[in-house]
Amino acid sequence: MNRSGELAIYEVYYRDDGTVQGYSADPTFPGGDTIGALRENCHQYLASLEKPVLEYQDS
Repeated sequence: MNRSGELAIYEVYYRDDGTVQGYSADPTFPGGDTIGALRENCHQYLASLEKPVLEYQDS
């Protein structure tokens, strides 16, 4: 998401019709309880960079 000119990855929640329902207040970061889990999470982060950039809107 773009928040005031800074790009970061947020958790985004979608409705069944594909529209955005909401998103996390703060950016997320890769994590996992094993190296394999962390690696998979990093792959998911990289895949997210192929999606459109959303604009963060304060509610």
